[in-house]
Amino acid sequence: MTGVRKWMGERYKRYVEDYTRYARMRGFKTELNDWPYVRRSFLECWAQPGFHRFWHLWNPGIAYFVYRLYIRLGGRRRWALPTVASFVLCGLIHTLIVAPFFRRWSYSVIGAFACFGVLTVLSRYLDSTLRQDRWPVPVNVLVNVGLVIASFDVGFRIDRLLG
Repeated sequence: MTGVRKWMGERYKRYVEDYTRYARMRGFKTELNDWPYVRRSFLECWAQPGFHRFWHLWNPGIAYFVYRLYIRLGGRRRWALPTVASFVLCGLIHTLIVAPFFRRWSYSVIGAFACFGVLTVLSRYLDSTLRQDRWPVPVNVLVNVGLVIASFDVGFRIDRLLG
């Protein structure tokens, strides 16, 4: 049993180190005070110039696992397909968590997350053309909020179509 605990301890330590590197890569400071972390991940994310940058900051705990999935799907060599696939799988996981509470299967979250993935790819592709880093912060907030709302609208339409 001691060998298993030691192996799990080493594995957990590597996971924490990897997550810390990931969080710093995304601009998070890993410190004891959680408020800067929460502020950056759930408030400042909306003002990011580009929908793809919004997702870099939104919920970094979940984003880390999505990033690891993205890398396993070949994300460093090809970025469009792994990005969309990561979002679809994340939508499926969200649906599996929520479905028992609503006592019905719904395609709305999967459809919304698929839309998130496509919009993220488009945002990254159009980044140099749109130059959203020059846009006023309120405009970036409206664009990001609007894309999230539009994605959920698409998801609900898909659910009505398939349900």
